[in-house]
Amino acid sequence: MNMFAKTGEFKPDSLIVSPDFPILKEGIGLKAGYGVLKRGSLIMKGSDKAGYIAGTTVEIKKGEGESATTSNMEMKIFGILADDTDTGTDKTADNVPAVAYQSGEFNREAVIVSGEDATINTYEDDLKGINIYLRSVQNYE
Repeated sequence: MNMFAKTGEFKPDSLIVSPDFPILKEGIGLKAGYGVLKRGSLIMKGSDKAGYIAGTTVEIKKGEGESATTSNMEMKIFGILADDTDTGTDKTADNVPAVAYQSGEFNREAVIVSGEDATINTYEDDLKGINIYLRSVQNYE
């Protein structure tokens, strides 16, 4: 047995800026079928109670036949994903359990959103409403 063998490596990602503000976590079921969501992804909670990465547009259909209408699902900020999570490719599968940070100070460059028109600045005011604060961080690499 080699007591000095390298078994793993830790590389800080600078997602969390400071431990000075309480960091709270909460579980959520991520909607299946969106592939791997990375740590730091901004998670929105849809009216269906599932979690989606910010910037995702989900259409819901009401009614049947010619009278059917389609609209975008209402979503609210839930938190920032704490770990990489594989939601798979099957959109009909059950929601995938995950954990998200619901308060704290985070690096604005490390928070991930999806979509063409979405940037972290789009969500900054709403994030403050749930006690998530974004800071700019000096990168020393």
